[in-house]
Amino acid sequence: MGVSNVLKKPMTQNFAALVLLQGVNYILPLLTFPFLVRVLGIERYGLVSISYNLIQYFVLFTDFGFNLSATKYISTHRNDEILINRYLNSAFVCRILLGITSFIILSLIILLFDKFNQESRFYFSFFGIVIGNIMFPMWFFQGMEKMKYITLFNIIAKLVSFVPFFIFIRKPEDYVLVPVFYTIGYVFAGLISIYIIYYKEKMKWFLPTIKEIKFAFSDSSTYFLSRLSLSIYTYSNTLLLGLVCGNTAAGYYSAAEKLFQAYNWMLTPLTGVLFPHMANKKDVPFFKKILKAVLPVNVLLLTGILFFSSYIILLVYGSENSYEILHVFRILMIASFFSIPSVLIGYPFLAALGHASYTNWTMVIVSIVHIIGLTALYCFGYISIYSIAVLVVFAEFLLFAIRINGVRKFKLFTYGQN
Repeated sequence: MGVSNVLKKPMTQNFAALVLLQGVNYILPLLTFPFLVRVLGIERYGLVSISYNLIQYFVLFTDFGFNLSATKYISTHRNDEILINRYLNSAFVCRILLGITSFIILSLIILLFDKFNQESRFYFSFFGIVIGNIMFPMWFFQGMEKMKYITLFNIIAKLVSFVPFFIFIRKPEDYVLVPVFYTIGYVFAGLISIYIIYYKEKMKWFLPTIKEIKFAFSDSSTYFLSRLSLSIYTYSNTLLLGLVCGNTAAGYYSAAEKLFQAYNWMLTPLTGVLFPHMANKKDVPFFKKILKAVLPVNVLLLTGILFFSSYIILLVYGSENSYEILHVFRILMIASFFSIPSVLIGYPFLAALGHASYTNWTMVIVSIVHIIGLTALYCFGYISIYSIAVLVVFAEFLLFAIRINGVRKFKLFTYGQN
């Protein structure tokens, strides 16, 4: 097969689009977060991180697993426009209802807890992220394997969101502008995606039946518990540090965690195109080639990052706060030896080959273990940026071990050979 034919393949084009999109998603945050740390100071940056992590619970709640269930459904029925249209509208209605519920819950949290009530306007301002996320159905384009349509305007939306940071945020008191710019970017991306779906892709808006809405809820609920578990596992660390140790500790941990997450998110373009492809084609030999290529590269990259970690932290965050951030960063990066293969084996492989329930429960089990660990650390007075980082390493290793066991249990590497 010639190079030109490979480049014309939808999967190749979608991967290239996702790489471009993810590249911008890396570069802008990697420029923005160090800037915010230096300008706002580590304490105010900690407050921003706590607020952002709190709102991510509601982002995950309104997603309700649709990023996986809807992607799979649309990928499977992509040739039936009527079914896709009905599912699309049903998912939108579900997400709107979940968004209303989220706002009520957020209001109660802010009213009932002094920690949040003191900065009530600040926390409410972050809810624009949830609104924009509801309007932006990434899963539709992933399922249709047409990611190239949203790459351009998503990049524009990110620029609209992040560039104002460098223009308008000049002193610590400007921290109140951070959620405003986030909201502008997310809502802008949502509006353009709706335009693409209902005008470019010729979908029709109509109110679905109660039965269709229930089906969409039911179809996504299989994945929701897993996604909620992921939210608890991912965002509880900074929140707990903020509540127990204060905004400064949360700022140190979050600064290291952002770099750790940026590394792990490098896999997003690959898993974004691999999941619908595997769900549709069940191409195990192709997946094994991808796995064999990714694993040694991951080991080499992590070895280099750990060796040059002190220079990386000094370059990104400066010398003032580098000591605490450096040691947390080193601990967290050890977890990537397990998290990268774990993510690759999870939804793009186990779930796509019919074991979504097992994949979801692996995340649930690990999240329960993680919460038990956090509770134990809190009860015995050992909550710190370092102890939580070590707990993350253990959790990622456990997730990897359970998913590898699933691959062996279901004999997936020999899937379809008979």
